[in-house]
Amino acid sequence: MHDRDNSPMMRAVFRSTVCKVYRFQTEASRWMLVREQMSESPLSSSLPKQLLSCYIQEDMRRVQELCDLCDLSPYWDRLRTDVIAHYSQLISTYQETLTELNKLTGSSCSFKASCSKSDRYLEFIPVNLHTQRMQVTCSRRTVWYDVVTVGAPADHYQGFKHGGLQRLLNKPDSDNKSVSAAYCCISYSPEESSRAREVLSSVSQLQPLISGLTEELLQAALEVNSQRLQNILHSLARRTEQFVHALKDELVKNALLALHTARPAYHLSNGHAHVTHGNGTGPRLSSANQDGLRPSIRRQESIPQHTEYDEEEEWDRVWANVAMSLNCIIAMVDRLQERENRKQEVTSQTQNDVTTTSHNTDPSRAPWQASLAPLPDLSPLWQEQLLPLVVTLKECVSDAVERARCAMTFVLLQGAAASACHGQPLTHRRDAVFSQAPGGP
Repeated sequence: MHDRDNSPMMRAVFRSTVCKVYRFQTEASRWMLVREQMSESPLSSSLPKQLLSCYIQEDMRRVQELCDLCDLSPYWDRLRTDVIAHYSQLISTYQETLTELNKLTGSSCSFKASCSKSDRYLEFIPVNLHTQRMQVTCSRRTVWYDVVTVGAPADHYQGFKHGGLQRLLNKPDSDNKSVSAAYCCISYSPEESSRAREVLSSVSQLQPLISGLTEELLQAALEVNSQRLQNILHSLARRTEQFVHALKDELVKNALLALHTARPAYHLSNGHAHVTHGNGTGPRLSSANQDGLRPSIRRQESIPQHTEYDEEEEWDRVWANVAMSLNCIIAMVDRLQERENRKQEVTSQTQNDVTTTSHNTDPSRAPWQASLAPLPDLSPLWQEQLLPLVVTLKECVSDAVERARCAMTFVLLQGAAASACHGQPLTHRRDAVFSQAPGGP
């Protein structure tokens, strides 16, 4: 076997290798050596396990974000309860499946045979996945052909009585209209839901970047490193500008206003009737939630609940505070550097004057070096001046992120409610099929 086929990396990717060698005579009366190799891969189970962990973490995060919406009117609280129950059921099922997959040992970790395609705990693993390599050597020239073969991604465990994933997802719009008719108080298009996910992703990525840059800024101030301070400040300004740009999306402002109208106090103060569905008059709590999978919903809200509250004006003030906090930091850095430059000019002029005087006196009597006082340590001063401004910026960013996250979660709530009405099996089937697809190609 070739040396690179025996490398530790190759042995970690390929297992249970089967090899056959053929020899053919070419028209030029030379011999062509063909070596075929077929292997199983541990990645066919390790990748689905990692994907399952991501599913669990993502659904847990969604549940927490829904709970962070605080108090909602009975209509919206019922929607949230149904969605949380949907996610909680998925989390419980995926955790059970992941636990069973972690128990697999030996060849079961690297291959799922056709006879096991309906196994409940193996539905996320692709069927009959093999990696194949053909090595062709002729006239001292070697060529490799690599191919991955795998069964078509499908959830055989759930069966196909009502069709496969593609048919279920492509049901007529009339079926979907009956699902969303109950949730049409505030409607968001798929494009708006997509933009909401983009805003959530942007603010989630930019907040830790801004926080890290502020820490670097304080460290540079402690070192009194002007050049490094300017470089970090430039990066901080760029990231903060991106953050503010994401917050200024009109969807965020409209969603905050819609969220405000979904608060209980808004309905009570305006005399709106509470919308309920089904036989009950209040929000339901499923058995999955009673088992403790649903975190407690916060009752203290960061958004005031009264009719005179101007949500649009408040949101403009939130992101404007972020921009103003950054401007204060920039102004303070400029002031500190200007003060430092002035001190250096005075010190340089003083040294020149003393040097000129020392040439006209006896050096043995009073060396000019001894007459100069030591320069004061400016590092604590710079850091002390910047620290409160940095804290203010971080607080403004955190406040904006919390409000934007609540607004975008409210946008996604309606789409999540429609998915929950389709039922847990459809989401489960989609996740299982997606897990098999990347395991193959």
